[in-house]
Amino acid sequence: MALRDGRLHRGMHRAFEKVNQSIDVDLNLFREDIRGSIAYARALKKRGILAKEELDSIIRGLGEIEKEIEDGGFELRAEDEDIHMNVEQRLFEKIGDAAYKLHTGRSRNEQIVLDERLYLIGVLQSLNQDLDGALRALVDKAKLSLTTIIPSYTHLRQAQAVSLAHLFMAYHAALQRDRERFTDFEKRLKIMPLGSGAVAGSTIGIDREFLKRSLGFKRLSRNSIDAVSTRDFIFEFQFVCASLFLNLSRMAEDIIIFSSEEFGYYVLPDELCTTSSLMPQKKNPDSLELIRGKASGVIGNLVAIGALMKGTPYTYNRDFQEDRKGLFDTAENTADVLRLMTEVVRSLVIDEKRINRALEGSRGMLFATDMADYLVRRGMPFREAHRVVGSVVRHADEKGLNLRDITLETYKGFSPLFERDVYGLFDYIRSVNSHNVPGGTALKRVAEEIKRAEEALGT
Repeated sequence: MALRDGRLHRGMHRAFEKVNQSIDVDLNLFREDIRGSIAYARALKKRGILAKEELDSIIRGLGEIEKEIEDGGFELRAEDEDIHMNVEQRLFEKIGDAAYKLHTGRSRNEQIVLDERLYLIGVLQSLNQDLDGALRALVDKAKLSLTTIIPSYTHLRQAQAVSLAHLFMAYHAALQRDRERFTDFEKRLKIMPLGSGAVAGSTIGIDREFLKRSLGFKRLSRNSIDAVSTRDFIFEFQFVCASLFLNLSRMAEDIIIFSSEEFGYYVLPDELCTTSSLMPQKKNPDSLELIRGKASGVIGNLVAIGALMKGTPYTYNRDFQEDRKGLFDTAENTADVLRLMTEVVRSLVIDEKRINRALEGSRGMLFATDMADYLVRRGMPFREAHRVVGSVVRHADEKGLNLRDITLETYKGFSPLFERDVYGLFDYIRSVNSHNVPGGTALKRVAEEIKRAEEALGT
């Protein structure tokens, strides 16, 4: 029995048929669709619409269909349009007219929203585990690099000395916010739409509380119009994934730069690199470049779902068929990239010699702010101290000197406040530890953050 046979007496045009069907995309939702149908069948039995033997045959038939799809033996039919009708028609072939009772009081409008929410609940559980793995890898790397001092960068120019662990914990802080966004999103995701009908709510008095408990939701949707027409839960998921990808892409960019020949702070393992088809010496960070590249697709999916939603009137519109391609793409890429970045962080080798060479090559310029603070402690206004130290730096540049090699007599020529103890500033551990405030790079503070992160992860 074709869905259009009652109202429409002519078959669908071939050009429309190709655009109309979505089974090749929403086949991804077959488990959720079958799970929702089994719960709904039990609710129909509870309402007295299905007999026990009908319920048993429906559950048995749906289980067989699920296995057929898993094993690749399920024949997809474009004329049945979507996953819902494909499953329903196959169920009819297996058990007869009882299959057609299953849709009593239920609309595909609510069915697809239910499937998508169930799908995202499962995705979210898996992504949270993957994200925890990435957070754990960053904490582990931070523990190993607490006393490794590197130049920090603003405008991609050397700024001040920091603990390398502080940088890894910066990545951790960003990803932790995304972890919290997923947790917050879950509260709005676990809203049960089934029982909303096509637009106005069920007419058969279906027990929605029973369905909510059966399917593991936390709350019922409070408005049937909103329940079947909203896709903001997909938009929110896409947003959190886009935020996560922005952070992962920036991490990837850092690691690409710091593992380049010009920096050499990190060494990437061969198994996460490629080589050139022409230049034999190349060891390319393609794993990280792909992370950076895939971020654009996820951001694009966020834009696409926003554009899809913005012009659709309440309630359901067929435009919503296009909400799933980007959803599945984002979910798959987020999982893959999180696991890849976790492996990158775990396998990253830190080259202490190259880092020390970079510190030495800075000619003491990383201590310039320490010198300004030194003058401030002796009573000089900061803006004047900034000007004085800037003049010292210019002198060192012109003479090709390290700041620590400038004579005390020369220092006093810039300001009489300089004394011999100025040379005590040129110690990287001392400089790092001077930032002894919550959130600063002092080793004690970074160690506290590492411990706090470990406790949150349960390690």
